[in-house]
Amino acid sequence: MRRDNIVNIIEEKDLEQLQQILNNAFNNDISYEKMQNLYKISKENKDIYILGYYIDDNLVGTVTLNILTMPSGKTATIWDLAIKEEYKRLGIATKLMKKAEEIAKEQNITRIWLFSGFHRKGAHELYRKLGYDENRDKAFVKQI
Repeated sequence: MRRDNIVNIIEEKDLEQLQQILNNAFNNDISYEKMQNLYKISKENKDIYILGYYIDDNLVGTVTLNILTMPSGKTATIWDLAIKEEYKRLGIATKLMKKAEEIAKEQNITRIWLFSGFHRKGAHELYRKLGYDENRDKAFVKQI
């Protein structure tokens, strides 16, 4: 099946492209082995959705949705929204985010947490446009 202009769950054959997108977007050096491990975990855990946006059967953007079960009910987090540089500002990030929100709504989730690095100003503009409130809660991070 040819994938063109669609949002879909990442397939194993897309892991190299996913690795490249994430490494470029976040200036990381994520190994292919870590990509394989993440993919395996996402297949075993139905609460992890690694979504991709495809043009001409090539992965050009991604976002990860993680459903969490808390004592107060289910909630979700969004991680690693990343688009290949040459495909930015084409609405792809919005489509990926909308799909993640749609999946969350299907599971009766009413709150999505989104974490983003301070330096990602363009992404923050998008999140505000999509209705995410940066002044509601505060996240603390500790490197261990």
